[in-house]
Amino acid sequence: MASKPIPPHIKNRLEQIVNIPTLPQVLAKVIPMLSDPRVSAREVARIISQDQSLVSRILRIVNSAFYGFPRQIKTIDHALVILGFNRLKAAIFTASILEVFKDGKNAIGFDVEGFWEHSVGVGVVAKSIAKYLRLPNVEEHFIFGLLHDVGKLIMDYYGKEYYKTVLSHREEKDIPLREAEEEILGFNHSVVGGLVFDRWNLPPDVVDVVTWHHSVVQYDGKYLQSVAVVSVSDALARLVGLGNGGDPYVPDINKNILSLLRLDLAGLDYILSETVSQFEGMREFLDIIRKK
Repeated sequence: MASKPIPPHIKNRLEQIVNIPTLPQVLAKVIPMLSDPRVSAREVARIISQDQSLVSRILRIVNSAFYGFPRQIKTIDHALVILGFNRLKAAIFTASILEVFKDGKNAIGFDVEGFWEHSVGVGVVAKSIAKYLRLPNVEEHFIFGLLHDVGKLIMDYYGKEYYKTVLSHREEKDIPLREAEEEILGFNHSVVGGLVFDRWNLPPDVVDVVTWHHSVVQYDGKYLQSVAVVSVSDALARLVGLGNGGDPYVPDINKNILSLLRLDLAGLDYILSETVSQFEGMREFLDIIRKK
């Protein structure tokens, strides 16, 4: 877990202004199973099969060009055989989060399409970095990147009156969205995402990466490398204009973070070229998200 837990007063404040959503029954069962080594892939498939809407969304995702399988995958069991559990987990997490936000009740002023394009872009960059660094959990880094900013969506859906004020404040003062959140709310979207994901029993690495990706230098927990990867991925995705992170600002990449990851300019150039090469698959992936 993170070495510096979120203070109780911030948790209390969040619960006062955000009607934190609960997960649908099937998702509440499935998500903790994904990080339990005692649970078999077949058991996960059996639970998922109880929700045909979720099954349909997962199969659309795994059949997209993003996954690159030449023949159609028709069942969850088939997906397990072809993709393996680790690759399938990314599709399951994606489909699960989309199920929570499938009704599209976004507030005026928040660019949801741009948000998802940015989120998928960060996921692709994070996966490319993990692959370049030969990290053992490459697929998980796509999940980390995809989910890193979900706190914005949670605020937009479930605390929209407050978030409208945040968006207006950001526009009026022409400041980064994170600063506007902190000035109006006293905390930012990374804290919201981390607290909600913890409430949903998501794996601790997901919770920590989401919570600390804007505060890498303050984090000294066991997932530091992954937190750093997503922080760099966020900046790179903004630099090349992948989607809309809520403001036009590109975060500075801390040299100490690059040193931690042993990334140099040549490595960053390679990673960005890898991201561009996956662009078309990413577009199809985004179309699936938008159709919901």
